[in-house]
Amino acid sequence: MQDRVPVVIVGGGPVGLSMAILLQRFGIEFVLLERSPTTTEHPKARGTYTRTMEIFRQWGIDSLMKRHALPDGSDFFAFCESMTGHEWGRTNPEPNVGHSPCWKIIQSQDTVEIELLDHARKSQVGCFLFGHEFLHYEESADGIAVTGRKLDTGETFTWQAQYLIAADGAASAVRRQADIEMRGPAALAVMANEFWQADLSHVRDAAICADWRVYAKDSPYPITTVLNTNGKDRWLSLLPVGREVDERVGERTDDEVVNLARTVAGVPNLDVKVINRSVWRMSRQVAASFRKGRVLLVGDSAHRFPPNGGYGMNSGIQDAHNLAWKLAFVITGRASARLLDSYERERRPVAESNADFSLHNATRFIQCDEALRSGNPDRIDFWIRDSENHIHSIGQSLGFCYEDGAVIPDGTGKHVMQARWYEPGDKPGVRFPHIWLDLARRHTTLDWFDKEFVLVAGPKADGWMEAARAVSGKNGRVVQAHQLEDTHAKDGLLLGLRGAVLVRPDGHVAFRMPWTPSDPAAELSAVLARLLD
Repeated sequence: MQDRVPVVIVGGGPVGLSMAILLQRFGIEFVLLERSPTTTEHPKARGTYTRTMEIFRQWGIDSLMKRHALPDGSDFFAFCESMTGHEWGRTNPEPNVGHSPCWKIIQSQDTVEIELLDHARKSQVGCFLFGHEFLHYEESADGIAVTGRKLDTGETFTWQAQYLIAADGAASAVRRQADIEMRGPAALAVMANEFWQADLSHVRDAAICADWRVYAKDSPYPITTVLNTNGKDRWLSLLPVGREVDERVGERTDDEVVNLARTVAGVPNLDVKVINRSVWRMSRQVAASFRKGRVLLVGDSAHRFPPNGGYGMNSGIQDAHNLAWKLAFVITGRASARLLDSYERERRPVAESNADFSLHNATRFIQCDEALRSGNPDRIDFWIRDSENHIHSIGQSLGFCYEDGAVIPDGTGKHVMQARWYEPGDKPGVRFPHIWLDLARRHTTLDWFDKEFVLVAGPKADGWMEAARAVSGKNGRVVQAHQLEDTHAKDGLLLGLRGAVLVRPDGHVAFRMPWTPSDPAAELSAVLARLLD
């Protein structure tokens, strides 16, 4: 085991594993410490959204994820007295209008982690140490010493690294040592998850319904959400158990969970097996800082959202996607350490937006619950229809824009995002749009963006293409170049016939000039220097 590595990652959940895979793609060595002996055995998050699926497609694992998912069109809620009883109504699945080569899937986090770890272990880059806990770090001017312990033997190890990545979740030990506070309410509610097994394949739409919101007047339980994890026999019940603390007298016994399962299913003699459970606090918090010296926070260590809307895991994976290329460029000398300052400036506004979106969805459920209790059919119908704003969120997934950071604004004004609708564009800061490049629909513009900067030039922007060839390789900075064809014209692309955009490795536009200047090579060199020096 190496004791000197560029990066130490603490946390082996979906965010830590994604960071590991991204560093592998750049050839950056790392050590990953995960306290648990295995990946999670609890469903936790269940939505893998479009932008995350695009990243998984780039890694060649999107089809592996789909093996564990519910069928397309499963993203709807049913509001009912029980899973087999009266249904007041349901939402509609979100329409896929072709903004991406991928589409979101309903897949539980335990299977996401299995596939990520399996993929990561196929690489020769990096060391994965499950059953190892983080103890402490000491930072100096030239590096950071990270100490961990092997739990089954008590043996301690220290690694000399350049950077420490905190991917160790909402209760992050790394964040606590860094003394970074979380801002916002820490306990909106205390929730209990009960994961149980029972054959409910006979239930209406059991194979495809993502969630049941169950309310029955004579039930001894609060309004309960039942999450579908495999469309057949594994279900996760979520229900509140307190405001700031667990207000129950002891957690439920297995017999009580069986009774809960039978009640929400509406099957009195249902054969139920309890798998596992957890208690957690619903929060709406964002860290005061995403970085302190050589420590960088990603995922739940940096932000905690209500689960309503499914943006926790997705935001964390996209944190890693934003940060990894910057780390790689700094570690390999292609950029100054100043580039890392852009990480927080870019991801904090996204975290705040996703936190607000999630919190609003949580409060919408309160309105739905009050409507159900009222028994008023018009009130119930209104809030069920409004709940589609909870699920239909392609704009939230694809439409965010980095206004400040490793981007060069072009003066066109602040980007306006709508959570429910996505409008493609090539404005600096946004994700460059997906355009199919072949009639077979196998290749897309998104395939261009991976490990290097890419100049995307208009159909008559030959000067920009020549500039990319002239500039590429200087200071170790490769600039790949692709020229759009007339047939690639698409609403939202404003780079024009003779203009170009420079796209970062993470697929976000860094610079746009919709014309060819007198010296495009000098312009491109100046842009790279401004971004990376």
